[in-house]
Amino acid sequence: MGIRYYKKKRAPKYTEKQLQEIPIRACHFYRELLKYDYELVVDAEKYFLLHNASVPTNRGFYSSDRHTTAPDVKFKRTKKFEPKLLARLMPFIDSYHTKEKVLFWPDLASSHYDHNVIHYLNDNKVKFVPIECNPQNCP
Repeated sequence: MGIRYYKKKRAPKYTEKQLQEIPIRACHFYRELLKYDYELVVDAEKYFLLHNASVPTNRGFYSSDRHTTAPDVKFKRTKKFEPKLLARLMPFIDSYHTKEKVLFWPDLASSHYDHNVIHYLNDNKVKFVPIECNPQNCP
């Protein structure tokens, strides 16, 4: 019969508003890049944790009685943002780029536009793409 099974590919689900904003934001961003001689630093990290809890087998614990197990073993205290992640950007820029010419292009993750991150970038005089000009899933 010629019928075969094919695995579905994953693709982002967009709203109509997002689909309309993508070309507008991309054109605006492209024009901004043409105006200045920027060195573009793109945020293209992979999302994983910096501790052993990112390995599924390390998420639990063994105990004969979980009620007598110490709290530091039973509970994994988590922070909203991993420590020192912000500090990695500046050494990279200082080592490989001229800070005045850098334009940092983060993805649209809310953590990249947190007020602490924005203050950090402004304090270090790093220009970045504002959220209202950042196109979805580009580049």
